[in-house]
Amino acid sequence: MTRLSWMLVALLVVAAILNYLDRQILSTLGPTIRTEFTLSNWQWGQITASFSLVYIFSSLLGGMWIDRVGVRNGLLISTLVWSIAAAGHALANDFWDLCFWRMMLALGEGPGAAALAKGMRRVMIPRLRDTGSALIGFGWAAGALLAPLIAGVLAEWSGWRGAFLATGGLCVLWIPLWLIVAYRPEAPLRSGTVAIVAANDTGLRRMSWRSLALWATLTGVFFTVPPTVFVNSFLPLYLSDTFQLGQAQIARMYWQPFLATDVGQLLGGFAVFLLVRRNWRYLDARTLVMACGMIGAATILLMRTADTAQQAMYCIDLSRFFFQAAYTVLGVYGIESVAENQTAFMSGMMNATFSVCNFVFAPLIGHMVDVQKGYDGVLVMVALFPIVGLALWILLSRLDQRRQPAPGIAHAGA
Repeated sequence: MTRLSWMLVALLVVAAILNYLDRQILSTLGPTIRTEFTLSNWQWGQITASFSLVYIFSSLLGGMWIDRVGVRNGLLISTLVWSIAAAGHALANDFWDLCFWRMMLALGEGPGAAALAKGMRRVMIPRLRDTGSALIGFGWAAGALLAPLIAGVLAEWSGWRGAFLATGGLCVLWIPLWLIVAYRPEAPLRSGTVAIVAANDTGLRRMSWRSLALWATLTGVFFTVPPTVFVNSFLPLYLSDTFQLGQAQIARMYWQPFLATDVGQLLGGFAVFLLVRRNWRYLDARTLVMACGMIGAATILLMRTADTAQQAMYCIDLSRFFFQAAYTVLGVYGIESVAENQTAFMSGMMNATFSVCNFVFAPLIGHMVDVQKGYDGVLVMVALFPIVGLALWILLSRLDQRRQPAPGIAHAGA
C-alpha cells in the first residue's frame, strides 16, 4: 500500500459519500415532498421502485462497461451523470417528474457503484479487501448520514429544491482531484486486466452460472436487503406517521442509523481481517461475522414496543450496526468469487439484485402500511428475511467450497 494507493482509497470513499448523499436526499425530504405533491405511501414506494427498475439494468450493463473502459474513465463519467440527475430533482413538479429524475439518477449511479468496487479491489492488498469494502460502505452510510443534516439546513434556508441543487453540485469539487490522482501513469485503474491475488480460499476463477458461489451471493443479497429498503425509503415516513414528528425533528434523528451502519461495517470488515491474520480460512471468518450480524439485525423487532421515537431509533440503530457488519462481508465474498476482469460485472449483478429486491419490496411495504394502517407487519417481515438469506448463503457457500480445490490460506497475508 503506497501513498498513491491511500490517496485513491480516499477519493473512492469520497465518491461513495457523494453517491449516497445524492441518492438519500429524496428520502430525507420525503414528508415535505409527499405533502406538497399529495402522494400516497404506495406512490412513494413507486418513486423508489422507479429508481430500482433502472438501477437493475444500469448496474448489470454498467458493470460490463466499467470492466471494459476502466475505473478512472468510468467513474468520472458516471459521477457527471448522477450529479446532473441529482440536481435535476429541483425541477420536479409532480409524481411523474420525480420518477423521471430518480431513473436518471440510477442511470449514473449503477456503473458508479461497480467502479467503486472494482477500484477498491485493485488498490487494496488481499487481506485488507474486507476492510476496503467496509470503507466504501462507510462512504455510502456517511452520505446517508449527512443527507438529513445537510438537507434539513438547506431546505430551511432555500427550500427543498435548493437542497437538491446544492448537493448535486458537490461533485464539482471531487472531479478535479480525481483527474489529478487517478490519471497518473502508475495508478492501477486503467482499462484491461491486471494480476491480483484472490482474497478467498480457492483462488481466482471465472464466473459461471453453475457457480454456487454466485447463487450464494445473489440469494444472500436478495433476502437480506428488505431492512435496508425500509430504512432508506420509509423510516422518515414511519417517524412522521407513528410519532407525528415534523420534518425538522426527523432531520435531527435520521442520521443515527447511518452512523450505526458506518460503525458496524467498519468493525465487520476489520473482524475478518483479524480472523484471517489468526489463520482462519476466509469462508470461516466471513461465516462467523455474517451469522452474528444477520441474527443480531432481528433487534429491529423491538421497534414494535417502542413508546417514543428515540426508543425506536435506538432499536433501529442496534439492528443496523449488526446488519451492516454482515452485509459488508457478503459483498466481499461475492466480489472475490470471480476473476479480476469480471469484478465490476459481479458488483453490478449484486447491485442489480439489490435493486430487484427494492423494486419488489418498496411498493409492498407501502401497500402493507396503507392496508394495515401501521408498521407492525412490515417490521416482522424485514426482521425475518435476513435470517432466511443467511441460511441460504451458508448452505450454498459451503457446498461451493466442497466443489473447489483447497489450496489453504498461504496467500492470506499477501
